[in-house]
Amino acid sequence: MKDDWKEDGWREYQRLVLAELARHNAWLAALDRRLDEIRVEIAALKVRSGLWGAVAGLVAVAVMVGLKFLP
Repeated sequence: MKDDWKEDGWREYQRLVLAELARHNAWLAALDRRLDEIRVEIAALKVRSGLWGAVAGLVAVAVMVGLKFLP
């Protein structure tokens, strides 16, 4: 009789542990997807900031060249 109780208790605990593992697995998968989205957004921001830096550099060079060739 005691062994049946231990076995039933273990089976219940085992189901609880497996359910928690499945829940954590789903949570980690969602977190991983969100992290991938953030990485893509950061890469896009890096490209955009590089372009804005190039434009700002060109404007500065154009102003300097314009001032050199003016009277």
